[in-house]
Amino acid sequence: MVSLLNGVAATAQNIEAVPEKPITKKALENQMSQILVNSANYNDVKLVKKVALEELHSDVMTLLSRNENDLSDARTIIENKNSEIKKLKSDVAAANAKVVASDTSNETFLFFGMQLDKNLYHAIMWSLVLTLLITVIFSAIRFKKANEITKNSKTILTEVEDELETFKRNAIEREQKLRRQLQDEIIKQKKMAEAS
Repeated sequence: MVSLLNGVAATAQNIEAVPEKPITKKALENQMSQILVNSANYNDVKLVKKVALEELHSDVMTLLSRNENDLSDARTIIENKNSEIKKLKSDVAAANAKVVASDTSNETFLFFGMQLDKNLYHAIMWSLVLTLLITVIFSAIRFKKANEITKNSKTILTEVEDELETFKRNAIEREQKLRRQLQDEIIKQKKMAEAS
């Protein structure tokens, strides 16, 4: 067992330039199951082909190496993110301090290039909101009326289509009746022509 681990460690150092193939835990489990299935039994001992064992060993080492690299990359990313978070927290604290200072010192501000008092600004904003609300209500009422007109038009269209369908059906029935009468007359004329 110790020699196997030493061999694994030695092989792990030699795997640097091997191109990565998709190795997953499930693939390793399948590979191990395949080795056990293909191995021979001898006195309660499994005899495994050396090539299969070496391939399994290589795949395990590749997966371990890849996982170690991923873990190292993740740690580096976490450290970078933590330093970014610390920097952003200090930036937020500085910005909050500026906001508090600005709020307490300024009762007026620029709006479209004009210096306005907060109360005047609020009055302008609320008048805009009310104007927009009235516009929305007016548009909703117009939409509702237009929707009713559309529904009525659809109902009328359906009725007209039903009448047209009834007319077509009646016309087809009359045409078929006339054709039968014509056919009967043709047959009657042929019989009379044959009889004479």
